[in-house]
Amino acid sequence: MASNTKKVLILGALHPDGMALFEGRGDVEYQVLHDVSEENILRHVDGVHGIAVRVAKITRRIIEASSSLEIVSRHGVGYDSVDVAACTDNGVRLTIAPRANAPSVAEQAMMFMLALAKQVTAFDPLVRRGDWARRGELRPFDLEGRTLLVIGLGRIGSRLVKRARAFDMRVLGHDPYIPADAIRAMGAEPVADFRAALGAVDVVSVHCPRNPETIGMLGAAELAALRPGALVINCARGGIVDEAALVAAVQSGQVGGAGCDVFDVEPPAADHPFFAEPRILVTPHSAGMSLEATQRSAVQTIENILATFDGTLDPAVVVNKEVLQGTGR
Repeated sequence: MASNTKKVLILGALHPDGMALFEGRGDVEYQVLHDVSEENILRHVDGVHGIAVRVAKITRRIIEASSSLEIVSRHGVGYDSVDVAACTDNGVRLTIAPRANAPSVAEQAMMFMLALAKQVTAFDPLVRRGDWARRGELRPFDLEGRTLLVIGLGRIGSRLVKRARAFDMRVLGHDPYIPADAIRAMGAEPVADFRAALGAVDVVSVHCPRNPETIGMLGAAELAALRPGALVINCARGGIVDEAALVAAVQSGQVGGAGCDVFDVEPPAADHPFFAEPRILVTPHSAGMSLEATQRSAVQTIENILATFDGTLDPAVVVNKEVLQGTGR
């Protein structure tokens, strides 16, 4: 390998469209690892300049094992599994793929709302059992005219606002980091204190990162403040909605149903309380894994690595922007 050749370690298979970006790059060599345990990564990381990662944990040991490491490129927008401080301490850029999964996750949240409002999972087995006459026992409802509160109005939340407005919903928006005028421009009514608005809400959907500020953001008190029978959607991160409080609220009827793509601990235990409650719909953190999202994520993941090598990296995709102010690696 020539001395000026960059080496990339790819942790887990990527969509072929992403891998195709290496074609014609004689200055880049890559290796794909399917065993993404820390010990196996450590056996291969020496001399690596870039790491593309899907679900593996990137620890401080891994980051410090290659003195040539310039970038850790996340396949997606979450970076809970990466030691951000270790990246920053070592001048390593941590990047995400922000334009990749936003449409897919917004659609997933909309799907949960529709499935719950229209009682899809209750009607389907009823028909299959031949209990047609019992259809009157269920009470589906329309989203039109209902009030949705979107907490977090970034790429995903802002798209959900647009989709909900297409269903003629009234949309409230809460995001302390976005000006009220910008929230209005999205089509939502800005809400400075989301807790004060909960009594007027029929659906609440969270789209914010998991951090000390947001863990438990929707707990027992907040769920109790919702309009009775309201729906709760979490396609963001586990722990933002208190799981025990959510189960209790659904069982009491205070919350009419919930849609959760994420869990506090993933994968969840086999006896997770969500599984015993049919009014809580669950998916395996798959909202951002549509065909299109997978393709977009792979492409941007590799684009970020190659842009780092070429000196053209967009600062907007860098999580730890402070490394850009220094010399980096």
